[in-house]
Amino acid sequence: MDGTCTRSSWWSASSSRGRGGEEKERLTSPVPYRVGPYDYSPAVKCLCNRKAPCWTSWSDDNPGRRYYRCPSGLKPGDCGYYAWIDCQTTEYERVLLCDLRDAVWQLRKEKAEEQQQVQRVQEENGDLRQLIVQLENEKDDLKKKMEEKEQLDIKENRNFSCFRRCIVVFALLELLFVLKYSRM
Repeated sequence: MDGTCTRSSWWSASSSRGRGGEEKERLTSPVPYRVGPYDYSPAVKCLCNRKAPCWTSWSDDNPGRRYYRCPSGLKPGDCGYYAWIDCQTTEYERVLLCDLRDAVWQLRKEKAEEQQQVQRVQEENGDLRQLIVQLENEKDDLKKKMEEKEQLDIKENRNFSCFRRCIVVFALLELLFVLKYSRM
């Protein structure tokens, strides 16, 4: 640890005051940890004599600043140990890091909203696909019924056509009969 760095309270290391967005966003780091909180050496021990994890603060006062703290972390059994690893940033760096952090959180929020919208559209598409399948089945059923009706109509037309021919033949026979017997 650099002796020129100052210590601050755990609260100022972990709290955010009004910048950045929703509480859930504040609980996630805007950038992934490059190494796990215990993947460092030599080990730094807290007052409980356990290896203290190394975390990164994303508060407004200390964005991007690394620190060690007791593994119990504000839970029962926490010895209250914390120590800054990095020196405090300049005002320019602090504002820049906070702006970048907020931009990442905003992009994550927009991405989550877009993913929800995509999921809603996919669900609607699924419903529409089912409706299309249902309509296609109904169309096929109607087409079959129409073909059956046409077949019946063709049969009826044949029968009706035959009936008309018979009527015409009988009419002609009657006319011939009338003509033949009317001359006599």
